[in-house]
Amino acid sequence: LIPMGMAPEDSAVMAQAHINNWLQQQVVLHKAEANLAPAEKDFEAQLRDYRNSLVLFAYEQALVDQKLDTVVSDADVQAYYEANSANFELKDHAVRARWFRVSEPDKRVMRRVEEQFNSDKEEKRRELEIWLASKGVPIIDKSAVWTYWMDLGAEFPVALPEPNGTGRTVLRQDTVAWFIEILELRPRKSSVPVSLVRRDIRTMIINQRKLQLVARMREDLYSEALQNKDVEVR
Repeated sequence: LIPMGMAPEDSAVMAQAHINNWLQQQVVLHKAEANLAPAEKDFEAQLRDYRNSLVLFAYEQALVDQKLDTVVSDADVQAYYEANSANFELKDHAVRARWFRVSEPDKRVMRRVEEQFNSDKEEKRRELEIWLASKGVPIIDKSAVWTYWMDLGAEFPVALPEPNGTGRTVLRQDTVAWFIEILELRPRKSSVPVSLVRRDIRTMIINQRKLQLVARMREDLYSEALQNKDVEVR
């Protein structure tokens, strides 16, 4: 119990602590043995049940490790999602978005950036992208994935207003601005995008398979025992 290389004085303190704890436990145990009635000290049934539970669990786990199919296809996930769609409701808004951050003390430059950002003209947006690239400003593009609104808000030191559909938003703090474009919005209490719950669904499917495998094993073994007359019901 004492680590190698410990200073002698420290190891002596640790050894004494272990000894004292053990002696204390023995004193309390001796007192309990002396004061409890025989029936109160009979744990044979509990120990037997506990051992049986451990043996069953070990056997079932070995069976699961050998035979459980853990391959879950996209079709499996989609089918489960559609069959249980009522259970998948957004507790937070979900969005597909992209954004970038500009630090610029020149207000005229910042106004031009905002004008280009809010423009629906392709050439204006293209000019902005070229300018951002020349300044080494990255565009964080999460348009291909869904992000919870709270997680998106954590990206910025300035409070993100509640979403009101798709569109563009500019957050400002002194000479810094964050330009955020919401490409798609799933409002709170609507259905969760399947991509956000894919991992959870996979876990649910595997757990279902595990329960079904164990239940089938129990039924098959019992049926086989009855057929072979290994058990008798009177």
